[in-house]
Amino acid sequence: MDPAFFHPEHLHVMLNHFPIILLLIVPPILLAALFFDQKSILAVGFSLALLADLMTPVVMETGESAHTRFEMGQIKPPLDEDGDIAAEMHEDMAKKAAPLIYLVGFAAIAGLLILRFRPNWRKPAAFAVIATSIVASIFTLQSAQLGGRIRHPEFRPAKPANPNHIRND
Repeated sequence: MDPAFFHPEHLHVMLNHFPIILLLIVPPILLAALFFDQKSILAVGFSLALLADLMTPVVMETGESAHTRFEMGQIKPPLDEDGDIAAEMHEDMAKKAAPLIYLVGFAAIAGLLILRFRPNWRKPAAFAVIATSIVASIFTLQSAQLGGRIRHPEFRPAKPANPNHIRND
């Protein structure tokens, strides 16, 4: 296997999908578990939420390392101005999303413990994980959209036409 495959930027692009996708599938799984009153499905939903939480520091670290490599000029071609702005915005949004994902993980741990020791509290625990997952998803999706703009000009908003060509006589 090519060692270049394991650079932070490659790992970040591969791994960043895990928290996003997991946070999106957790609410329907937990809702199905509540609808069918299945503790085992609740355990799966809580576990997937916890996995999203556990993947987040890895994604954050690989993203930070990739950004450093861009700034040091170790990645070619370098970012254009709009890509650099997108990278900063992506990083800012990811820093807002991470604590929310950690909150989801904390709620998921609580949910797993509740399933074991206080099963009659499972519905409020599931709704807590559902609510926090939805909020965290909003931030992770925004971060993902901004991340896509770093190297993909086609994902960037169109710039307004240059008004300098209009003359007022």
